[in-house]
Amino acid sequence: MKELRVPKHAFKFPDDVVAAVKRHVAAAVNAISPERFRQEAQYTTALVSRLQGTVYEGREGWVSFDSTVFDDRGRNSAEHRYGADFAITATISDHQTTVRKAILVQAKLGRIDRLRKAEADFLRDQLQKMKALTPAPKIMQIPEANGLRTPEMVSGTRVLNDEPYVPMDLPDYFAARVLTTLDGCTKPQIVEAVQDSSLKRVNLIANVPSRDWEK
Repeated sequence: MKELRVPKHAFKFPDDVVAAVKRHVAAAVNAISPERFRQEAQYTTALVSRLQGTVYEGREGWVSFDSTVFDDRGRNSAEHRYGADFAITATISDHQTTVRKAILVQAKLGRIDRLRKAEADFLRDQLQKMKALTPAPKIMQIPEANGLRTPEMVSGTRVLNDEPYVPMDLPDYFAARVLTTLDGCTKPQIVEAVQDSSLKRVNLIANVPSRDWEK
């Protein structure tokens, strides 16, 4: 594998690679039945586990996703301390440049614009905690209609700033923001730390400044 580095511009892959990413994410979403995974934590864990794997490997390069679901039991749990439910680490390469980025996410069942005030305040608190690791945390809202769930990604920064936001269906988000490496933290210490569900190593590095952050 070539040395990991940050490209000066976003990756642009041909349509077949984009389609492969969308199929992979859509298949993960479609495989998780709300009837079998009714609760938020159960559903999120099942979905995130399905997202993991090599999505594309061929002439254009390779694309793989690694998933980490953070510990959420107790006041010293990773989720309690840092607000994130899970991380997706994307490794993207075009055979010339290889980039590894981690995206931290808080999941919410239902639409976040319909949360009660106490729930919305709690979400904001979680997002503030996530900012100890990344300046651009994400929210995966999971609306449900007619027995189907359609996870969507939302900018946590826009929510914190009370700015308008446009949710993106998960397959579209991965194709537009993850495959292109537009989203995600490239700071090596953070990327490595989020591979551990306990986030034990984060205390040593969370406040170390770096320019290698997502925009």
